[in-house]
Amino acid sequence: MKRTFFYYVFMVLAIMTLASACDKDDFDTDYPSDEIEYDGSRKILVAYFSATGNTQRRAEEIVAATGADVYRIEASEPYASNPYDDSDRIQNESYNNLRPGVGNLPENIDEYDVIFVGSPIWWHNPAMVVCTFLENYDLEGKIVIPFFTYGSTEYLQQSIDKIHEVTPASVHLRTYTGGGVESWLRDIHIIQ
Repeated sequence: MKRTFFYYVFMVLAIMTLASACDKDDFDTDYPSDEIEYDGSRKILVAYFSATGNTQRRAEEIVAATGADVYRIEASEPYASNPYDDSDRIQNESYNNLRPGVGNLPENIDEYDVIFVGSPIWWHNPAMVVCTFLENYDLEGKIVIPFFTYGSTEYLQQSIDKIHEVTPASVHLRTYTGGGVESWLRDIHIIQ
């Protein structure tokens, strides 16, 4: 009986440890959110790519909470209105690290201190057109904050890492992983 009890306790503790190890709040915890202080004079841009409107809705929430300027990234060669119809193209871009053209690159990125960059997660990565957008600018010292829309957190860290890879000289803050947008923005010291 004692063995069964201890086995049960051990299994419960093991499951709880595993569950906490997979907690969505563990994503990109090595970034300096706590070292950044709120600064109301920062100029903020929310740049996003959205195929179905999900990422656009998240971008609009960030804009509403911050008063940021907004910019929608558009591919030179538009994707199908249903991304599943472009699945082969999207998979090829992701798996081969391709950079599709951006049809509307803005010229005034230098004036922004903080750039939120939003994307769906497509084939384990952000949409590659987002990487094209980011690589067109010198973002050294800028605060770059990725946010994603996705059906599963399985490839969230890989997508975060890809944004950090293409903006290596930027300051990176914790991405949105669920819950209230305003609470997240307070946690990373973008709003008060």
